[in-house]
Amino acid sequence: MSSHSPPTVVLLCAPGTLQGIDTGLRRAGARLVRLSSIEPRPIHPTTWMDRLKRFPEPDTVVVTSRAAVEAGVRPWKQGSDQVPASLEFWAVGPGTAQALRQLGIRRVRRPSTVGAEAATKALGRGTPRTVVYFRSDLAGPRLARALRSQGHRVVDLVVYRVEAPPPFTARARAELSKGDLLVVTSPSGLSDLRRRLDRATFSRLARTTPLVVLGERSRRSARGHGFRHTSVVPPSTTQRFTLRLLRELRHARA
Repeated sequence: MSSHSPPTVVLLCAPGTLQGIDTGLRRAGARLVRLSSIEPRPIHPTTWMDRLKRFPEPDTVVVTSRAAVEAGVRPWKQGSDQVPASLEFWAVGPGTAQALRQLGIRRVRRPSTVGAEAATKALGRGTPRTVVYFRSDLAGPRLARALRSQGHRVVDLVVYRVEAPPPFTARARAELSKGDLLVVTSPSGLSDLRRRLDRATFSRLARTTPLVVLGERSRRSARGHGFRHTSVVPPSTTQRFTLRLLRELRHARA
């Protein structure tokens, strides 16, 4: 990675995503620039808690983001006696799983690959369940519909709203243009990036900057947005993910 300037990874993600990679990249001589892709705004629990209380006692909870843990699982756990210790939680990625464990939840499972589609597939292999699904308004009901089509009973709860962050500052736009590697953690992040840049700047970024995404759904989204050099690096442990990023960064700088 020899160059006059340190190799730079620009990470566009929700606050708190991929925590822990900063140190490993810095030790390897790389810069990490974090840009926020969304602003999660929790919905007051009284808005959705009554629906949950009327729902039959669940045996499974599906959570697709850290924000859903904070906006949904935390207030439910703190304000209800309806959270039995036997309840099984499914997290779509390591960050979400970590957030659940930090709340003291022990029965946390993950599908073999990252993403909501992988969780749906994993749950489809067993007997029908009674599922609580915490999500954002942006996520839509697709996952809940897929689970219901498999025979599961699902209460689909919007526990936070996704608000667009302010426009990129001049400094952020400069970092995007100079970055050696761009990491975007979701399809909505790619749409957000396109919305916040003018057409010429976005087109140049898509043509010239190598992109790393976390799953196949994001890869398909990147192709639709015109990105020419896209790699999938599923999040695993912090160390493994950092090593994969460094490998992609070396290729980008070659």
